[in-house]
Amino acid sequence: MNSMVIAHRFFENVEKFKDKPALLSKITAQYRPLTYQELGEKVRSISLVLDSWGMQKGDRAAILSENREEWMMSDLANLSIGVVSVPVYPTLSAESSLALFRHAAPRVLFVSNMEQLTKALSTGYLFEHVILFDGTATDERVTLLSEVINQGNRLHTEKPEHFVELMEKVEPGDLVCINYTSGTTGEPKGVMLTNLNFVRDVDNSVQIICIYPEDTFLSFLPLSHVLERMGGYYVPMLLGATVGFAESVEKVVDNMSEVQPTILISVPRLFEKIYGTVMSGVNAGSFLKKRIFFWALKSARPRMFAELHGLVPTWWQKQKISIADRLVFNKLQKRTGGRLQRFVSGGAPLSKEIAEFFFCAGLRIYEGYGLTETSPVITVNGPGKVRIGAVGVAVPETEFKIAADNEILVRGPQVMKGYYKNEAATREVIDPDGFLHTGDIGYFDGDGFLFLTDRKKNILITAGGKNVAPQPIEDAIKLSPYIAEVVVVGDRRPFISALVVADQNALIKWAESNRLVFENYATLIEMPQVKSLMEAEIERQTSHFSRFEKIKKFSILPHDFTIETGELTPSLKVKKKVVLEKYAALIEKMYQD
Repeated sequence: MNSMVIAHRFFENVEKFKDKPALLSKITAQYRPLTYQELGEKVRSISLVLDSWGMQKGDRAAILSENREEWMMSDLANLSIGVVSVPVYPTLSAESSLALFRHAAPRVLFVSNMEQLTKALSTGYLFEHVILFDGTATDERVTLLSEVINQGNRLHTEKPEHFVELMEKVEPGDLVCINYTSGTTGEPKGVMLTNLNFVRDVDNSVQIICIYPEDTFLSFLPLSHVLERMGGYYVPMLLGATVGFAESVEKVVDNMSEVQPTILISVPRLFEKIYGTVMSGVNAGSFLKKRIFFWALKSARPRMFAELHGLVPTWWQKQKISIADRLVFNKLQKRTGGRLQRFVSGGAPLSKEIAEFFFCAGLRIYEGYGLTETSPVITVNGPGKVRIGAVGVAVPETEFKIAADNEILVRGPQVMKGYYKNEAATREVIDPDGFLHTGDIGYFDGDGFLFLTDRKKNILITAGGKNVAPQPIEDAIKLSPYIAEVVVVGDRRPFISALVVADQNALIKWAESNRLVFENYATLIEMPQVKSLMEAEIERQTSHFSRFEKIKKFSILPHDFTIETGELTPSLKVKKKVVLEKYAALIEKMYQD
């Protein structure tokens, strides 16, 4: 067995942790465990059937499914015999899915349910075999997963040594997946990642973040996204930990209290939502409630300083922290399951103020940074190595350079093999010295912590020649309890403006408490009182920025950004290109006026 091959490491854990729960799934009203031995047997059976169909090392198999145990079974089955997984976001349209199918040319499709199967078949792409998790076989190409597993069990009985023979042929340099980028600024590219990429990234990252077999994860980010694939799947499976599946993004908080995770990996949007809900409740509360909350927040700061700087709170500070927990923070701690030791945040920058709030509340958020092209982690904070506002220190074996224009360049064992069928694009981002050009602007401080400024492509240059990084401004504005999302615009314009998505629930509560009469939400956002509120909130949140970084005009959008309407990627990042195109007329109007 080779320790640099994912399947080899997984099956070592199958032997080591046989009766331990590997996965937790809410099948009915309760979470049901699947042990490492049970998972290993199912993976082996699926692999043997794929082999019997003539699937060979290097062939592709697509996975079109929501997060569930069968997703991991399918992927591990592929990896065990060297078949390359092609994860497809279940939220993609038939048209977008077809583009990926044509590009990657998978022979087999793993699909979750009848709705996703109908979408996949409607593309007209001809799979040789389709394995369906839940539903009814519709034609001779479609086989239920349960039937595949039964068939695999028979194959194993007939030739028990064959699976190990197949698995031993898989090597560290073999492809694990073609992971398509979510395409915030352009067309998705197929990133080729190997066993070695992922295993080295896992082993190096856990040295900083400190993860153990005793940990329990809660999985809710799409497994098609490389952050969840590596952090919430390969990490626990290679370390012998347990993964519970959230029922949906909306049920994450409820599922935390049921699964009681010790660690949860998320994008900042979850933390922004939790923070926004807390602050909305505080602002709607009485004067006394506000006084108690802000006293508790101030009193709990020594707990944050203890984590950041190793400062031990005094006896009196500990008493005040205990009172703050009883009055304010215990409820939030219990909502996360009561065992949560750390959040890990990635995928986009996290606001410093939100991170400080969670640390004060006794819930640590360790922010990291990476790209799909880097498997993904290249820097991360961790216990004893944390700085709020930074995205961490370099994981072992990773080298950095800061280019003349402050772009971050990285080289290490986690850097991709290249873009699938696109050598030209590969040469554009990986230079002759092997450094990947990330497209992000940033700098290291004297202690080796990396700070991000913004995406290189996002930097705005005003008509007056001022360079504006929109990300810090957007992050500041989103701290308002009344604002859910914001996109700063103003490239080649005389000043910067903003498209604002209000937090509908918070805004409606504010309107009702101020006795505003409105017919519907569309009429509410047009009311002068609401516009005055938003103007005051934007000014309050950006008071510390330079004059040329101030928002001069803004428009409140009538709808939330969603995956379905195209403004968000499946990993919940804003597609700025889509937003700018969709609201081009509204942007023009702000500047004409």
